Amino acid sequence: MNKNKEFSKKLLNQTRDIFIASLIAACVFAWQGKDTSVFMYIIPSTGGAYGAAIVFYLNKAKIENVFKGKIAFLKKKLNLMMKYPSEYHEEIESELSKIDAALDSKIDSTMNEAVQEDISIQNF
Repeated sequence: MNKNKEFSKKLLNQTRDIFIASLIAACVFAWQGKDTSVFMYIIPSTGGAYGAAIVFYLNKAKIENVFKGKIAFLKKKLNLMMKYPSEYHEEIESELSKIDAALDSKIDSTMNEAVQEDISIQNF
């Protein structure tokens, strides 16, 4: 087992395990004919927590991927600047500035979505 897992994966795995354990416990209680009324609250609560962990993980991954794209773009831009003589740099810069602006816009919108997105957990 990898002890250096990132926090979001640990959170996702632990909430999944709790949700599955509550489902298994409910099945065992039902099979043995015991009172299962407590599971009306436990299963939706653990499922909601698991759902919130999934949303958190997906937003985090989305933001990381957008930043990875920006880094790859900057590396490519640097390679082009090093490959061609300085008289072409202005033309390269003007062409790539449109792509750079689009990437910045995507980063800004992704960050705003992740920060402002409401997570609703419904417990019945």
